[in-house]
Amino acid sequence: MKATRPIRSMFRRRLTLLLGLVLVACAAMGVQLTRLTVVEHGAHVADAERRLYAERWLPTVRGRILDRNGRVLAQDRPSYEAAVDYRALSGAWADERARSFARRAHRDAWPVLDAEARERLVERYRQAYDAHVSAMWTRLASVTAADAAELESRRARILARVDRMAGTVADARRRQAIREQAARGRQFTPELLAQIDERAAAEIAEQRRPHAVLPDLDDATAFLLMRLAEQSVPLFGWLDDPSIDRDAALAEQVPLLPGLVVRRSSDREYPFDRVTVEIDRSTFPGPLKHQGHESVTVEGVAAHVLGWMGRRAIDIDVAARREALSTDDDLHARDTVRTLDGRTRDRGQYMPGDPAGRAGVERTQEARLRGLRGLELTRLDLSQRTAVEPAIGRDVHLTLDVMLQARVQAAMTPAVGLAQVHDWHGEDNPTMPVGAPLNGAAVVLDVDTGEVLALVSMPSFNRDAMRDDPESIAADELDKPYLNRAIGVAYPPGSVAKAIMLSEAVTRGNYSLDQRIECTGHLFPRLPNNYRCWVYRERFGFSTHQARMGHPLDAVEALMVSCNIFFYTLGQRLGPRDIQAAYQDFGVGERFGLGIGPEHAGTLGPDGNAAALSASDAILMGIGQGPVDWTPLHAASAYATLARLGVVVRPRLIDDGTPPEVRELGLNRPAVQAALEGLDRVVNDSRHGTAHAMTINERREAIFNAPGVRVRGKTGTATAPDLRVDPDGEGPLPATVVRSGDHSWFVVLVGREGDRPRYAIAVVMEYAGSGGRVAGPIANQIIHALIAEGYL
Repeated sequence: MKATRPIRSMFRRRLTLLLGLVLVACAAMGVQLTRLTVVEHGAHVADAERRLYAERWLPTVRGRILDRNGRVLAQDRPSYEAAVDYRALSGAWADERARSFARRAHRDAWPVLDAEARERLVERYRQAYDAHVSAMWTRLASVTAADAAELESRRARILARVDRMAGTVADARRRQAIREQAARGRQFTPELLAQIDERAAAEIAEQRRPHAVLPDLDDATAFLLMRLAEQSVPLFGWLDDPSIDRDAALAEQVPLLPGLVVRRSSDREYPFDRVTVEIDRSTFPGPLKHQGHESVTVEGVAAHVLGWMGRRAIDIDVAARREALSTDDDLHARDTVRTLDGRTRDRGQYMPGDPAGRAGVERTQEARLRGLRGLELTRLDLSQRTAVEPAIGRDVHLTLDVMLQARVQAAMTPAVGLAQVHDWHGEDNPTMPVGAPLNGAAVVLDVDTGEVLALVSMPSFNRDAMRDDPESIAADELDKPYLNRAIGVAYPPGSVAKAIMLSEAVTRGNYSLDQRIECTGHLFPRLPNNYRCWVYRERFGFSTHQARMGHPLDAVEALMVSCNIFFYTLGQRLGPRDIQAAYQDFGVGERFGLGIGPEHAGTLGPDGNAAALSASDAILMGIGQGPVDWTPLHAASAYATLARLGVVVRPRLIDDGTPPEVRELGLNRPAVQAALEGLDRVVNDSRHGTAHAMTINERREAIFNAPGVRVRGKTGTATAPDLRVDPDGEGPLPATVVRSGDHSWFVVLVGREGDRPRYAIAVVMEYAGSGGRVAGPIANQIIHALIAEGYL
């Protein structure tokens, strides 16, 4: 009996322990059951219900961009493109397949071969794979009727672009890793640096995906390539080598077109990207003039305005979409739908492969242009089906006239002749030799409405290059074709600002129209070399306007002859605060918000600090020099404001149906009338007007020659800062100056003879020198373009 008691006791303990474990397990299951059935009940039911639904998204189309006359400037066109995997492009595919085949074909010998022997085998077979890839390019060229050399060029550009991207990413990764390790106090041993370099060199996404080599394929060609891409062929069936595994050789099947993917793409079409216009050579300056018309084809028409599409949406696009939906209630209500399964879905969400606007109107109006997918939802257990139909993206209407835009661009194309340096320009600028192309911009505004009719920046760029090799455009740091010079670059205004100074000085009580001011050649009697008039130079015999006119100058005369001393005096009287306010009245320091991309606001004051303006700054700013700059759009808007007698109408380029923003400056009306009279005499006074005519090879000829048109305007030859380019991007800037000299301005108001001004035109040409000889003939051609398009 005594022996059984310990056994029973031990049995009870074990039973108790077992029951305890069972209870713990049951408690755990109870907790889990409670969590699933109570705490997470709703979520699991919702998930279960969601599994009852099958969804299918229906495609949509992006909205169009139209000009003021309803011409389609951008629209979607469904198409296909052929893309090749980066590994096939780079040779990595051939290397990997050759190495894999060598191991399999020599599996018995491979373990005992040294590294050198293995590489010889790999190289032997790599040649066959490389030849197969080369045959693919030949087949692609044959099937698609593409130029083989162009295909190879595209491949080379893709490899170069991805290599640059990988290098940039690797450098960024390396710098970040070094900062992180330094923050941890790690010692940078060779082993650690090697680890950092290895991690930094990891593949980027561009090295793992296909790249388009043949965009815009027709259906027949695309379907043929799809069938070919599905085919495989034996690569080594011809081998008769006893050293290799015969079965491995026979089994080696490779794609007929290695790495090829044919995919649907929504090609964005720009029907007016390339336009041919007729120009009348009989209206050109003497050396460029001849009878008859000439056809000029321009490319990249309105490219800076319309922008372009990125092939795929990126993180910033997704974030911008999410932000727009969360902040714009109207957009959220329009673009989202609540489905039967209880979820709210964004019909405009970015899905893999979706393009997105990358610049210009395409980017700024992305939310409007983006189409909304349809959604078809089926409940599987009940066979219920609901569908929301797709909605085409909304159109965007511009105030731009694309044919006027094309004509203006033609006038500014260097090959036509006006936008290149000529010996008759009278400049001696070693950085701009005869024949050098000139960069610049032009703006045409409707005075009454503030609508932008043309907005040209030169050089422009070819859309094929932007699509296939954007780095070639971005890397041009001398001409910077990617810049929209009409709104994104600010220039010293020069003498075109004098009309503004006159109106503001009278309005602010710093000058009275009955006053005359003497032109002595220099502002300060004891400083003959400072603040001089432009005619007080040796080539003019140190002349003065007072001597030429025979009396001190009134306001109209001073503007007509562009007397620096008169406007130095106005700047001196206005002083820093009033001259700051004067320029601000006409928009300097303000962006107009055209909605086509980055705009320069213009600057006032040293380094943009208006509070730091000095009295000497104010004097210089009286003639449009010193610490002040503005864009061509500012210049055109300022003159349009003068034409409206001091009423500001905010320029706009996107016509959204709302009335223009209008503001009254309260300028002295007689002062504005005097400014307009002065601008009229600048162009039309045959004796003293500084922009009436130009001398070419000792022969005088009128700058403007359009019949039945009245032109009022002002030239400007603005001292410009030197342009320096860092050739290697490493800094500091090199000592060699690549551009120097004066910017050439001409801003005019034009209307029919006997009528008020209807259009404002601003032209600036960089480092071109004389405003009259360079910008003037271009402004004249813009007037002829307005006539050709029925505006005058």
